[in-house]
Amino acid sequence: MNSLQLVKYDIYSIIRSPLTYLALLLTILPLIGFTVLFVQQTDKIDGNILLAVGSWFFSIMGLLFVIKTITRDISQGTIQLYMNKTSSRVGYVIAKVISIILIALIITAILVGFVLIVQQIVDGKNIKVDKIFELLWFFILFHLFFGLLLYLFSLVVPKTALIFTLGIFLVLLVPFAEPFIPMIPKFGDNIQDALKYIPFSYLTSKTTTGDYTFSNWQWFITSASIVVLFVVNIFYVSKKDI
Repeated sequence: MNSLQLVKYDIYSIIRSPLTYLALLLTILPLIGFTVLFVQQTDKIDGNILLAVGSWFFSIMGLLFVIKTITRDISQGTIQLYMNKTSSRVGYVIAKVISIILIALIITAILVGFVLIVQQIVDGKNIKVDKIFELLWFFILFHLFFGLLLYLFSLVVPKTALIFTLGIFLVLLVPFAEPFIPMIPKFGDNIQDALKYIPFSYLTSKTTTGDYTFSNWQWFITSASIVVLFVVNIFYVSKKDI
């Protein structure tokens, strides 16, 4: 199976899974509830606010799709079929990267589509095209970073449940723990400043703030981290006895 066929199979396995639509329903329902409550109070809703709320829910759903994609062959015991030679192993990692990017595109399209539908029904400030592209780039970087990081973990410790737990832990921990960090005696403020340059911190924080832009250092650190993770994955998978 070549890389494009593997990508096609990855996306097809997501589309045909009933759990995909259950996850989508559980993601959309809170947003509908939020919209109804907001409109009852103000008679309108800002599309940017809805996008900010939705990006957190959709980032979790997208990450679940990514984890399912990178762990499926391990859990089914079929990964050996793609690892019979070095070129196949490299192609396998490249296929997973393409699948992750496509998942980010799909997640972005669904979220933006939902917000646009709400904007047609309810009065309020509309989201701008620039904001949509910012969200798209953010979701691509977010899913690539965590996808490659978790894929490396899955190669080192091929335990599907552990990868799912670690992925959700990373996404849920930072947004809820960060407000308490300044309370740490002596080092709280220093830790808070350092987290601005640690990808798993500022990437997850951006899912709740609605700010999808990056500082120059954050662009560099994120891009460099993704490249390093990609190279390490390629090197590890080409050497590992699977």
